[in-house]
Amino acid sequence: MRAARIRLLIGVLLIALVLFGQDLVGMATAAHRLDPSLRGASEPRTVIVVLDFNPERFHNERLARYGVFAGRDKAVNRIRLRQVTPENLARLGRLVWVARVEPGK
Repeated sequence: MRAARIRLLIGVLLIALVLFGQDLVGMATAAHRLDPSLRGASEPRTVIVVLDFNPERFHNERLARYGVFAGRDKAVNRIRLRQVTPENLARLGRLVWVARVEPGK
């Protein structure tokens, strides 16, 4: 009976890890992704989202949820977003597949 409970608990923990693991890692490492000059922003900003890979349509559409897509910045993996609110800056920093969020011009 005890072994069955342990297996059930391990199963529940594995399911929770699959469902929430990416979000937890993103929250734990967000400070390293977001440029220090963007922390504590009080108004919408233009940013460059840097990825470690060439984005596909999914990534572009997902990033467009956080601001207005404004094209590329010198490379395919550098995406310019305008009008990114302070709340969305924090959300961008929590995406584990985003390498960095830099201030834009």
